[in-house]
Order: sequence, then C-alpha cells, then structure tokens
Amino acid sequence: MTKEKVSELAVAEGQVLDITAFLPGKYEEKAGLERVISKRFKDANGTPIKFIFENVATDRIDELRKECTKRKPAGRNRQPVETFDSDKFNATLALESTVFPKFNDPKLLEAYNTPSAIEVAKAILSIPGDYMTWITAASEVNGFDDEIDEEESMIEEAKN
Repeated sequence: MTKEKVSELAVAEGQVLDITAFLPGKYEEKAGLERVISKRFKDANGTPIKFIFENVATDRIDELRKECTKRKPAGRNRQPVETFDSDKFNATLALESTVFPKFNDPKLLEAYNTPSAIEVAKAILSIPGDYMTWITAASEVNGFDDEIDEEESMIEEAKN
C-alpha cells in the first residue's frame, strides 16, 4: 500500500497519523491485569483475591519459545525435527506474567515441597478450570487473547 493510500484511509477513518505516538515514553511500557482466578482463595474479609499480571517483553517471549522447542535428529542426511511444547510455554509464560502471587516464593516452594514454581502453581490451581483461567489471563495480558477469540469464532463458524 502506498503512502498516499495509507493517508487517504486514515483520513477516511478519522485518524490522525502521528508518528510521535511511537516514541519512547509516549506509550505504556507494561500492560497490567487483575483477575479473580478462583473464588477458593479469599482474604480476611472473605473477598476473592485477585491475581495480578503484567506482560512479558517480546525478547523474553522469544527466549521462552526457544526454551520450549526441542530439536531431534531425524536420521542421516535429514533435517532435524523441531517440536514445540505449547503446554510448557503457556505455563512458563503464565508464571512469568504473574506478579501476585509469586509461585516461586520460598514459603510456597517449601510448603509444597518442590523446587518448581510451575508445580506449585499446578498444586494451588489444582482445579482444571482455575488452572486454565490462569493460563488464559496470562495470554490475555500478553496480547494473545485476540488469537484465542479468532480461534473460537472459527470453531463456531465451522459448527454452523
């Protein structure tokens, strides 16, 4: 698309093209989200406790993808086969996005007798719906919720 077409489109939609909106300090660095993941966890007043999430930097997401991808040799004269562990990626992303509670807190690690923060999260969020709500909230704060919504829409369209 040419610059002229972009300008015409922006004017037609009532947008002002202002490149300064992309300069450092002009936009929010971190997105945040607070959500009740489970009604099982309550404060002293009986109010459900909200989990607090922040987005993870794009560079770190790239590192997580690499950490969750394994290369297996495919035999002589063949390209190695890569397998991506999406469950591990989603859990690790959720863990790194969760500001509160910190599942790697030494008290929690000791109480659940494990060195793994992911295992602590799985033990605390032992009801599958709670665990999936946690994963979904972390995906949402990192901007992946649009992909989830599109996928759900495609599934609904296919059903009809």
